[in-house]
Order: sequence, then C-alpha cells, then structure tokens
Amino acid sequence: MHLNRYLILFVVLVLTSSKSLANEEKNQDLQMFVGDWVTNCSSASTDSEKICTLERSMFVDQNFRNKLVTIVMQTRSSSKDIQFTLVSPLGTLIQQGVKIGFDEKLLNDNAYAFNVCQQLGCVTSFKIENDILNRFKKGNNLDLEYVSTNNQKIKIKFSLAGFTDAFKRVEQS
Repeated sequence: MHLNRYLILFVVLVLTSSKSLANEEKNQDLQMFVGDWVTNCSSASTDSEKICTLERSMFVDQNFRNKLVTIVMQTRSSSKDIQFTLVSPLGTLIQQGVKIGFDEKLLNDNAYAFNVCQQLGCVTSFKIENDILNRFKKGNNLDLEYVSTNNQKIKIKFSLAGFTDAFKRVEQS
C-alpha cells in the first residue's frame, strides 16, 4: 500500500531530521492538515442495536491521503459507554506509549499503552468517562506526546474544532 509507505517514510524523515520536534516552535513549523469530522451509523443485522462512530484524521499532505493520526469515538444504542480509539503513527517507541491531554494539560503523568501495532499504526483504545468527554467538548486541542526512536519527544496538537456539534449529531442518530 502506498499510504503505508508514505506514512512510514514521513515518520522516519521527521524522526531523523536535524530539527528537534521536542521544541514547540519547531513543531509548529511542521505543516499538518486536519480532515473533517466524519460520522457513520449502522445497525447490526442480528438485532436493532445501532453503532455510531465519529472520526477525524490529521494528514501529512494537503490532498488528505496520508494519515498521521486518527481518532474515533464509538457509541452503541444499547449502552451509554463511549469507546475512544487513537491510531498513532509508526516509528515511535512502542514501550513508551502515548501521553494524552487537552490544551497543554495531560490526563495523567503515565502514558497510555498501545493495544496493538499494525501497518496503519499503533492503536490505543479505552472507554471514556463523562469528565473526559466534556474535555473533548470544551477543549481546543487534543495533545499527543510520543517518544521517537532516538528518545526525542514528539508533540502533536490535534484540533478539536467542531467536535461538540459533530458529537451531538452522533448522539441524535
């Protein structure tokens, strides 16, 4: 797949470049492109349960073909639980996981582990409580922090603009 090759190449180039992504000013020089919020609802054929997802990706190209990071919120009509899934880029230290926060404030000091790493990226998934959902709704950015293979911090600011309205559409579906 060309997407995987470009994503891996981009991550390798970013991680090995002489610019330190740990420096916030340099991180802002790296241009990334944020996609739209995409909703999708479907009913399982065996019962009437409706499953809805809200998804947004950040891309490394302005043609929106090469994903860097994707977040997904999943709801089920049979439950009030909300499942958060983050697909992170390859090329980071797996054992370091990913630190997650909102508007420069981490959820906790410990990183979230990756559940699995595959060709499209490393997946972190967990149920979120109302307090975290409210932070998504009120926040400007989802902050993601990784560690590169040369032990440099990589910080990504993922825009949450439009999240509240998009999530309301999912809840009303």
